[in-house]
Amino acid sequence: MTTIRWGMIGCGSVAEVKSGPGFYKSDNSALVAVTSRQLKHAQSFAERHGVPKVYVSSEELVADPEIDAVYIATPPSSHKALSLLVAKAGKHVYVEKPMALRFEECRDIVEACQQQGVRLFVAFYRRAMPRFLQVKAWIDSGAIGAVRLVRAVQHQPPAPEDLSPATLPWRLRPEVAGGGKFLDMGIHELDLFDFLFGAIEEVHGIASNQAGLYEVEDTVTATWRHASGVQGVGSWCYVGTANEDAIQIIGSKGSISFEFFSDKPLKLVNGDGEQLLEIPNPPHVQQPFIQSMVDDLNGVAPCPGSVDSAVRSTWVADKILENYRRQKGY
Repeated sequence: MTTIRWGMIGCGSVAEVKSGPGFYKSDNSALVAVTSRQLKHAQSFAERHGVPKVYVSSEELVADPEIDAVYIATPPSSHKALSLLVAKAGKHVYVEKPMALRFEECRDIVEACQQQGVRLFVAFYRRAMPRFLQVKAWIDSGAIGAVRLVRAVQHQPPAPEDLSPATLPWRLRPEVAGGGKFLDMGIHELDLFDFLFGAIEEVHGIASNQAGLYEVEDTVTATWRHASGVQGVGSWCYVGTANEDAIQIIGSKGSISFEFFSDKPLKLVNGDGEQLLEIPNPPHVQQPFIQSMVDDLNGVAPCPGSVDSAVRSTWVADKILENYRRQKGY
């Protein structure tokens, strides 16, 4: 087994717990270098996580011959440029989701990686988390019969930092994120549904901004159809009064329900009764996916991530947000 040596571009909050430690805690994996737009952030991260090399620029990091693959943990506005930079250097690319600002940019990244002969992975890491693999196992085993419908709900009040332009996070700035919280979080759900039910072939959506706190959408509704025949409906509202997080999968012989963004128990209901199954999330939620990438690169087993699905998820999100973006001019 070969140790996959990782470089990391970006040392923000996502890298601190969710992803960063997974690169040096996974088997046959090592985090050997980091860089950030602010050098002090990279230096601090390296000190706290035992990373031996800190580079002042992405260009210097990707030129390191002791790096095999690079994790791009930056906002979406830089994903295309950095992915092309990494691919041109002959390194495998692991880029945060969404893959890019728009569907066309995703295709450019895929083409560049293919031309350079490097692998491309996108951080739809929930495909490797145990709780979601259990949901897939129930579906694949026929525990709820033929799947008919999936319903997704994510409603929450605004965060304190959302209330003022002075504190507005980059995830709510269209020029940086491409959209709002739906694009940041809802796209995870779209990718999981692709994983569970196959490609989405038809989608219709309405996006609006009802609270006027920022420029991007704050409320989204959508309906869609998978090639398998499964239909979907979702609502995402980030300016409500209460938190609601619910996924319900309806089958011909039962149902599965769970919260997407927590690790509360999964619920299976069918002819055998009701079953609650508690599967805690791992301390570093991306680590199972990182391990699967390392195993894939070593020829052990394929990563459950799909480049085609990652591109499709951006296509679906683009379709849902298309009219709103046109109205707003971005």
